Amino acid sequence: MSRFEFISILILILVSINVTAQETDPQRLIESIIESHLDKIDAQTNVALIIEDLEGFLEQPVNINATSKTELSRLYVLNDVQINKLFDYLNNYGPAYSIYELNTIDGFTPEILQKMEPFIWFGPKEENIKFGESFKTGKNQLLLRTLGTIQKARGYSPDSNGKIPFEGNRYRYYIRYRYEARERFSAGFTGEKDPGESFFRASNKQGFDYYSAHISLKINSTIENITVGDFLVRAGQGLILWQGYTSGKSENILAISKTNQGIRPSTAVDENLFFRGAATTLNFGKARLSIFYSQKKDDGNLVETDSTGIIITSLQTSGYHRTKNEIADKNSVRNTNFGATFSLYMRNLKIGTTFLKQQFEFPLIPANRLYNLYQFNGNANINAGIDYSFNRGIIQLFGEAAISKSKGKALIQGAILHLNDQLSFSMLFRHFDKNYHALWANTFAEGSKINNESGLYFGTKILPVKFVTLSAYSDFYRSQWIDYSKAAPSSGWDILVQADVAPTNKTGFYIRFKNEEKQAKIIQEERYVNVPVRNQKIRVHFNQQLNEKIKLKTRFEHVQYKGKEKENGFLVFQDLQYSSTLIPLNLTARIAWFKTDGYYSRIYAYENDLLYTFSIPSFFGTGFRTYLNLNFKISKKIDFWFKIANTSWTDRELISSGYNEIQGNNKTELKFQFRLKF
Repeated sequence: MSRFEFISILILILVSINVTAQETDPQRLIESIIESHLDKIDAQTNVALIIEDLEGFLEQPVNINATSKTELSRLYVLNDVQINKLFDYLNNYGPAYSIYELNTIDGFTPEILQKMEPFIWFGPKEENIKFGESFKTGKNQLLLRTLGTIQKARGYSPDSNGKIPFEGNRYRYYIRYRYEARERFSAGFTGEKDPGESFFRASNKQGFDYYSAHISLKINSTIENITVGDFLVRAGQGLILWQGYTSGKSENILAISKTNQGIRPSTAVDENLFFRGAATTLNFGKARLSIFYSQKKDDGNLVETDSTGIIITSLQTSGYHRTKNEIADKNSVRNTNFGATFSLYMRNLKIGTTFLKQQFEFPLIPANRLYNLYQFNGNANINAGIDYSFNRGIIQLFGEAAISKSKGKALIQGAILHLNDQLSFSMLFRHFDKNYHALWANTFAEGSKINNESGLYFGTKILPVKFVTLSAYSDFYRSQWIDYSKAAPSSGWDILVQADVAPTNKTGFYIRFKNEEKQAKIIQEERYVNVPVRNQKIRVHFNQQLNEKIKLKTRFEHVQYKGKEKENGFLVFQDLQYSSTLIPLNLTARIAWFKTDGYYSRIYAYENDLLYTFSIPSFFGTGFRTYLNLNFKISKKIDFWFKIANTSWTDRELISSGYNEIQGNNKTELKFQFRLKF
């Protein structure tokens, strides 16, 4: 099928469908956030925190008149300045009674209020509750989860020497308990064993491969928080320190500044990207000071040399400890971090500073390759920076500047302009020196490492007519030095255009076009050279609410990759979401067909999954993907989830490679989860 024929078919489908649009859907917001970063999510836990927050607010919406700044930041919608303006409004005028009233607050656009609406409510203003009394409304939650693949991978069978490479069975076990007493107290623990890891035997005689725990409490208005155990720290715009989910390029062109800053407990199962120790936040009215200390052992590859002794050649972040080599890397690197953040809040302005020192037990010395010439090398790193956020009238400005021990510098500066309800703009400039080192940095960038990049981003959102939203962005970026995938300094350009149409409350659709052009390294005449690479994606997605029980989702997607070779990829799927009005049952089912010429034309698609989890399989080759995901509420306190998913390829008899290799053309996954609330 030619590109012209494909586009023509999509246009005919658009014309033939009776489009009547979509109501505000909180699940769509969660799905949109995740799908915006599918090709850059390298661990299942990167976005787990935002799912947990928003799913929790769907069950228990935030009372706008009796909330805290920390809780509001977890909506992932408001920045620090907007949160302060909301509190100023409530203090000056008393409780708010409707979403329309918030529209009078400077900076609260209809778009922001629409995103907030599913997660908030307008209740009575509560008086200060004493610490002991808050436990009367405390809530317990216990989660039990297991999953596995029916087909056995090669790592679970004896090799040529008669030894089984993977130490454990092919199932994942997960347990999590958490107790919360409003925002005054939180305590919990998590245990997880990945597929292939042993359980109560061999190297894991203590049970789970990974354990996490925390205690967090709010003493009073001054001692805002004390956390002991595992926690996350987020500061500024992420140039120095930002753990967990971060916003980036997406169809939500206004979501380019950081929200949800501060310290919070870590409840995810990312086994390396968190702190373990103690932290506290002190509130002095218009000023906040956070201090933290962490010492834990991370996964890394150690090598003993004659000249320098033991060195770290690389840090491992997969969290897998299945084979002899993976087990040897487990908890081999002592990583110590301590630092502080300080913020000063004024009416329209927030100014902050961040300091961080990181110390390794052994020197981190990457492989002797030219692309590693400017990468971090040594035992210790120090970062310091200053950030700000300004919001007044139709404009929001934000930025951060930072420096590392190597004297490398980094800068990010952004602006969001709301001219009116129909027209908004965003802009962001970033520059990271090639020798800037910040191992905990996580900010708006094209690359995964925050160095060796300069870029300029422009975005716009237009509402030309009622129920139609046009979004577009363009991003230009370049690097001044080579990296692992480039043979020389390089540049790139991205553009995305999306049209959302939602005339009524039953059916809607959006059309998206994305074009990425950059350079990639190949071998040509026995040497590495850069060649231009282009990746174009077209997506058409429909939502239709047939009745109060049934909702349909239909998607058509085409990918065209052009590098040294040319590839095309197609994906079509149909979703059915059913919510029973007779019994407490919700289910989602999908059938998908995919056909791609190779790996470079692969297509990602978000899947509904168990509570607080998500799936983002990539499709390449030719075949079908089906799944059924159901949630049954056994009682007011007990929920049950079950998911079965199968991928069947028609162009192969072997799946994956190495120890993950499966004989045959089918891969079937089973997942179970129980939740007990008391």
